[in-house]
Amino acid sequence: MSNIKTVKPAGIRFKNWIRSMWTEIRHRVTWPRPRELMKSGVTIIAFVAFWAIYIGAWDYLFAAALKWLIS
Repeated sequence: MSNIKTVKPAGIRFKNWIRSMWTEIRHRVTWPRPRELMKSGVTIIAFVAFWAIYIGAWDYLFAAALKWLIS
């Protein structure tokens, strides 16, 4: 007797995968409260703004230096 596994069709496997994902999202995931979400969002926006200004300043300085060297 051989140990052959029967493989379920792709549609059934996909349906089971979606069902298990939905169950996990509904029951196992701890969702942040609105206040935590706002705090995290403000932190991310401040972080991105800081780095955008920092990189923009260095870009401006290097562009001005290169323009000065060329002219």
